[in-house]
Amino acid sequence: MKIFIKVIRFILIMILTVSIVSLVFVNLAGSTILSKQYILGKLDETFYYKDVKEEIESNFENYIGQSGLDEEVMQNIVTEEKIKEDTGIILSNIYDGTSQEISTEEIEQNLRNNIQKSLDEELSATQEKMVDQYVDTICDQYLKVMVHTSYENEIHSVLNKANGYLDLANKVSIIAIVVSALFIIISDCKKIVKALAHLGTSLLSSGIFGIITYVFINMKIKISNIVILNDAISEVIKNVLNNILDTVKNQGVILLIIGIAMILIGNGIQTYLNKRKEKNIDEDDETT
Repeated sequence: MKIFIKVIRFILIMILTVSIVSLVFVNLAGSTILSKQYILGKLDETFYYKDVKEEIESNFENYIGQSGLDEEVMQNIVTEEKIKEDTGIILSNIYDGTSQEISTEEIEQNLRNNIQKSLDEELSATQEKMVDQYVDTICDQYLKVMVHTSYENEIHSVLNKANGYLDLANKVSIIAIVVSALFIIISDCKKIVKALAHLGTSLLSSGIFGIITYVFINMKIKISNIVILNDAISEVIKNVLNNILDTVKNQGVILLIIGIAMILIGNGIQTYLNKRKEKNIDEDDETT
């Protein structure tokens, strides 16, 4: 019977450990990559808008030579405020399911005004056509660097499903934690303090798993070398990944410390109670 109880208790401790790890990762995902506010904060933190503006202007310069226009026509046609506003539109499409298009009218108007000032003459029909083609190319380049695509609503659909699964996983994890912890306590009803040590074992195991995950990913993936789409986006992704890994490590350390403390306290109290019980027995024997 004792062996059976120990096996059941071990299984419960494993379930509790898996549930704790699951809850940590579910909440981490929900508060980071699946949170629009978190991403917006990271964009500010990594100077994303400034970097995108520089990349856009660099791309624009590649078309100056082909157009035969003066470089001054590219000055001040895009602002960081415009980039920030359009980035917000893209993120709303992805996270909130809106279907708003980015307008390039402001860029087009600024560019046409600069071209008109630069040429300082009435444009011929041929020149007008060339300017139209050039303006269209520049606007397309802006949208390309901003990564504004037709897939934003599809990404929103995927995120919606992910949030649904995470919400379910969160509820299941909480229920599993409560039920398994309760049964662990019940299995130790004769030595209730011992349950504290068994619960601590689950926290300790969860903490070790988090720390191992952090070390393993850092060994296998060179986050500093990640390049996706463009430099500005790559910097944001690297910052997000580093932040997530640091959180996993920190929470792992916290769980580890709490787990060790619970094990020491539980075992310490139980040892004290056992010694006190033995002492009382000896005293009773002497009295007898």
